[in-house]
Amino acid sequence: MPEGYASNLGKRANMNEVKLIGMKSHVFMETLIPIAFSHLPERIWKPITEISLSFKDLCFEKLLESSLDRMEENILVTTTKLEKIFPCGFFDVMEHLPIHLVQEARLGVKEVALGPKSQVLTMNKYCVNGFKFQTEEVSRNKKTNNSSVYIQSDVNGTGQTIEYYGVIQEIIEVRYSGWPKKKIVLFRCEWIDPSHSGTKVDHQHNIIEVKHTRKYKSYDHFIIAQNAKQVYYASYPLRRDKANWWVLIKSKPVGRIEIDNVLDVAYQNNVAIVQQQVDVELETPLQHPQHILEEVSDDEILNVEEEISENEENESFDDEEWDDNENETTEDEE
Repeated sequence: MPEGYASNLGKRANMNEVKLIGMKSHVFMETLIPIAFSHLPERIWKPITEISLSFKDLCFEKLLESSLDRMEENILVTTTKLEKIFPCGFFDVMEHLPIHLVQEARLGVKEVALGPKSQVLTMNKYCVNGFKFQTEEVSRNKKTNNSSVYIQSDVNGTGQTIEYYGVIQEIIEVRYSGWPKKKIVLFRCEWIDPSHSGTKVDHQHNIIEVKHTRKYKSYDHFIIAQNAKQVYYASYPLRRDKANWWVLIKSKPVGRIEIDNVLDVAYQNNVAIVQQQVDVELETPLQHPQHILEEVSDDEILNVEEEISENEENESFDDEEWDDNENETTEDEE
């Protein structure tokens, strides 16, 4: 497994007690359970695998409302299957907990939907993706400039990307209520017009020019810091005809390997696609797995009921006798 993704399973196994100790359980619960128990009969392996898929679906980065509804239906079916396999003593509060996890996820989706807290933290510099970013005001009186930024955006979901270039005006940290603590860092930028009147691209010589006097007002000013990359602008010397134009130069993280930037999430996939779980066995009466059937007459059932009633009467009589004995003992002591 990749470094940092999971614990060393070999060091977490206690063969004497047959236990896994101190392990990052999310990897085992979400991915390894179907492999580890693949030798079991299919009627046992299937519900164990389905509970693994339930945890995996719940830990996706984005949860759709329709997916949450289906998760609630699936976990009930899966739990019923498990009750047909394991004894009653197996089911404690931990085995019952998955039924409530979907609702917990809904409550956390609601916290984000209510919006951030009114108070935000502002800062003049922030390091992310191997770059050191600063606001334009801080960089203005320095010989170095770390306020220039660019991002790539998908054009209406078509797969074609367009690049926006701008300057950071403000860096803020937004926090949300609830637990666990949720926060995100945003850059408020002033963007240059990405159209031909504000941006020119010489594809033959790979030169990008931007007209810094032409601003783009219709674009959202805020971007997520993890999506930002750094650039710097160079002006033309001795060119009055291009006094309003800068040459854009893209920079790379110093001493780091450039990779696609993604948000810092715990190895989560993008959107959950939840399939409905159906079990034909639940639609039929419960049967012994080896189809061992025993015929019982009505008289035998009545006899069993009479024996149960007699046992209950005897138990109540024993309780009364015990109470009488206690009273006699108390009188003797007095």
